[in-house]
Amino acid sequence: MRLLSIFILAGILCGGTNNALSKASAAMKAGMYKEALGHISVAQKTDETNPDVYRMKALLHEALDEPKLALSAWKNCLKYSMDEFMSSEAKIHIQSLSAE
Repeated sequence: MRLLSIFILAGILCGGTNNALSKASAAMKAGMYKEALGHISVAQKTDETNPDVYRMKALLHEALDEPKLALSAWKNCLKYSMDEFMSSEAKIHIQSLSAE
């Protein structure tokens, strides 16, 4: 019983943004974009400044042909990203979506 309690506690402690992002990624790979957005919403509430959340959200909105929502997500990705590659990717998408 004690071992079960330890596993449950570990699951709760580790079940934050990364778990929601993992679920979103799996749903996205399966083509379940709306479900993936649901997981992204959970991740966003857990960590509002995670650029990975906004990147995945933007890609999902692009896949769903929702350019305004994608543009907003890319702007947030750029805002919170400290990674040069991710910032560059966001800028490219922002430029492309702004031209439409």
